[in-house]
Amino acid sequence: MKKIAFLMFLSVFLSEIKAQNLTFYGVLPAISQTGRITERIDYNFFVSTTIDMFSQTVNNQAFPARDLQLYIQPSIIYKFSPNLNTSFSYTYQRNNPLSDDYANEHRLWQQVIFGHNAQKLRFTHRVRFEERFIENRVTNMYPLATRLRYQFAANMPLQGKTLDKNEFYLNTYNEFYFSLTGIKNATYSENWSYLGLGYNFGKMGRLEMGYLLQFSVRNMQKDIRMFNLVQTTWITNFSFSLKKKKKE
Repeated sequence: MKKIAFLMFLSVFLSEIKAQNLTFYGVLPAISQTGRITERIDYNFFVSTTIDMFSQTVNNQAFPARDLQLYIQPSIIYKFSPNLNTSFSYTYQRNNPLSDDYANEHRLWQQVIFGHNAQKLRFTHRVRFEERFIENRVTNMYPLATRLRYQFAANMPLQGKTLDKNEFYLNTYNEFYFSLTGIKNATYSENWSYLGLGYNFGKMGRLEMGYLLQFSVRNMQKDIRMFNLVQTTWITNFSFSLKKKKKE
């Protein structure tokens, strides 16, 4: 699936590739914490930052090594069943957060996730609709843009049929980004592909590290930015429900 998605993206944009394409290398540390509110409702808090590790100059334009993006995403999840849930969020994103040319984005989104099993594999399908309010530093306005995202993911334990404490697992996904309304460089505007190895520490959560390849159309000339990232994510899942007292 990952190879097919990668080829689909290239087929759309290969004819537009020019000398202004950019390639970056960096890291993306992240934390994802999930907890139970009620039997049906969970919360999740996700935070990450994307760092370009190397300075470079392309066509006399300097691209310094710097923090490119701060991303803060709290969300509420409603579980219809073990295989189906929906969630919504207000997300804050700050591009170039430590530089004078920063820009803020306020984002609302709604999504549905459907999962199913096939032998040792756990497949999930995620559809997310976003309303984006991106700051224009010239006009001080936040025009509305909308985007649709579809992610296909697979998770597989490497020891046995289920993931237990002190065991490794593989996680992979491909996500398609479609810019629908507002200012946009292309309709099929981004594609993210990921492959990671994780370890389950039990109550301490899971630690996952992998390679994330981001393609994005960066201007109206259809030039592409390709970002090669080492993503490291600490994933925790806590339940604060009180234990019922035993009857005497």
